Amino acid sequence: MMKFHPPSFALGVGCAVLLMGKKQHLRPVAVEIAALGLHLGRLGLALIERQREHVEDLFAEVTERMRQRAAGGVRGERAAHKSNGASELYAEPSS
Repeated sequence: MMKFHPPSFALGVGCAVLLMGKKQHLRPVAVEIAALGLHLGRLGLALIERQREHVEDLFAEVTERMRQRAAGGVRGERAAHKSNGASELYAEPSS
């Protein structure tokens, strides 16, 4: 069985009295902390949504690659379509 601890009780009562007396001063602090928490929560949700879209894009790309291989697609054609043309810019001119 637990014993009554008078210093802990006095500390609790003192904190409660202090908080009740200073609630007008603590209200803006509580509002700012709540607003910050809401902002961080929304940032977290946006980050999760962005990552989910990234995974969906990756899955769609893997599915497309799988379909191409099943259809017997040629790898060289796909690589030619993805070229950014840099190799053509830096190629030596033919004489």
